[in-house]
Amino acid sequence: MQNLIRKIRRTANWGLYGSIAAVLLVVIFHFSPWHITYQSPQVSRWMLIAGAILAVLAVVMALMTIRKTTPRLRQLSDLNQKLTGYTTYITNLYRGSLSIVIIECVLILLMSDTSLLMITILLILLLFLAYPNMYKMKNDLGLTEDEMTSLFGSDYIRDPFANNSK
Repeated sequence: MQNLIRKIRRTANWGLYGSIAAVLLVVIFHFSPWHITYQSPQVSRWMLIAGAILAVLAVVMALMTIRKTTPRLRQLSDLNQKLTGYTTYITNLYRGSLSIVIIECVLILLMSDTSLLMITILLILLLFLAYPNMYKMKNDLGLTEDEMTSLFGSDYIRDPFANNSK
């Protein structure tokens, strides 16, 4: 189970910090004196439309996945099944979001326009909100105090007012 928790943390860190780094590199490159060959206005317009649709669909799909997957995982009975499902869910969410952010960054560089940057930052904000720390995992998976203590040991601070009759 500790391997699953490490995989969850590693995947979430790569997805979140990789997305932030990609956007920062694109912003730095955009405002530097070097530029990529500009596209024609028609091509840039179609790239903007395609990039906006892609980013909005990515945000909508991520929100729908979060909304549908969490209750399903909470209903599983076995802790190992819950963690395996949560690992798959976080891996798909963060790897997919990182790939969408990279595609958006390539489009921003090719268009030499920062219009898509706002939607890309919105996607990164979504990754911040969905970041799986131990207390969010407890809430998402519906874990008890004893299960949290067995997973995280002394790092987890027990709630003194929690009802242990679960």
